[in-house]
Amino acid sequence: MLTSGVYGYLVDYLLWCLIFASLVVHTWCFFKFFPQKRPRLRLVIGNCLVFVCLLGFAALLSETYLRFCSVKTDAFGMTLPARRWFLIHTEYNSLKCRDKEWATDKPQGMRRIAFVGDSFTFGWGIERTEDRFTDLLQARFDARNPGAVEVMNVAKPGWDTGEQIQPIRDIIARYSVDEIVLCVTPNDIEKLLPTSDGFDPTVPPQPSLFNTDSSCLVDYLYRRVYTPYARSVRNYHDWLADGYADPNLWRAQQRQFASIIRACDDDGAELRMVLLPFILTGGEKYDARTIHANIREFFELNGVQVVDLLPVLADRAVGKKKGATGSDHAELGDRDPETTVRPGRTLRGYEPSELVVNRHDPHPNEKANALFAEQIWQALYADGS
Repeated sequence: MLTSGVYGYLVDYLLWCLIFASLVVHTWCFFKFFPQKRPRLRLVIGNCLVFVCLLGFAALLSETYLRFCSVKTDAFGMTLPARRWFLIHTEYNSLKCRDKEWATDKPQGMRRIAFVGDSFTFGWGIERTEDRFTDLLQARFDARNPGAVEVMNVAKPGWDTGEQIQPIRDIIARYSVDEIVLCVTPNDIEKLLPTSDGFDPTVPPQPSLFNTDSSCLVDYLYRRVYTPYARSVRNYHDWLADGYADPNLWRAQQRQFASIIRACDDDGAELRMVLLPFILTGGEKYDARTIHANIREFFELNGVQVVDLLPVLADRAVGKKKGATGSDHAELGDRDPETTVRPGRTLRGYEPSELVVNRHDPHPNEKANALFAEQIWQALYADGS
């Protein structure tokens, strides 16, 4: 009971219950034994105690709900509700990928297509794997010619380009993969970017004086009130933009891309690329169109077919929020003129909030994945290629 798991420190929860019970008992004792000769003082103190009891009751209910009932992801995936979500809704194969077990021996006549990516491809926040764009593509292949194509979802949250090079070589060799579809998100460059002890956007800020597993309510308030305004979170997209604007860092990322191209060439696998956009961005410097154009141009100059999904989301209508962050680090704020798209500017008929997992998790939801799958299918596979 002392060990924190997906329900936090249970002894601490019992302590909060004991403190609330003690507060109620002391309030009862006050009304029972405080002299009635001083009615004004009795009224003031009594009202304060009742208010504190009601506040404590609301806090205990919130603590109970967040600790035992709430199951949903957030941008960072570190809260207890997010950890429960992963425990309940994700299953992994022997390679720690969120997919079925793949047979080493590929059936004769089957074409294997491996989609390699990060949390966007993984399906972060999507409960049913059938609703991911990779699985929607598999369903289309099966409807056209059952058993002819196997789609493999080779994705892990937080993966960057450099971490994908060796796994791509490994899966081509081990599973006789015919085609690699590299699913690139703009933050795949982030582990090349400079950080410091006081500024590291790759790691969510943590409280130094309090273990958030001791109280889910405190953790919730910390993540909702403080975290979105922390410098590393607020400036996340500007940090990415500065990385792409730095010629040395951009060349380093190009070298990583080139390593993947060579890996596929060396091992005889066809390479295609899908460029996945952020639905919401923050900061002042981040220019999605420029960054996508640079990435797209590099691959096209190297003979790689590219499907850029930014136009699917009507790029000019992408909502911006001060303090919003990237694919693994983002928050959706309350609606106001600075945080939402203007009336009539929607994404393919959807508001931006309709295309993300929830207001605290900006990963693409089922609707966005359906849009992605449709565009990928039409661009790469509709003609039977």
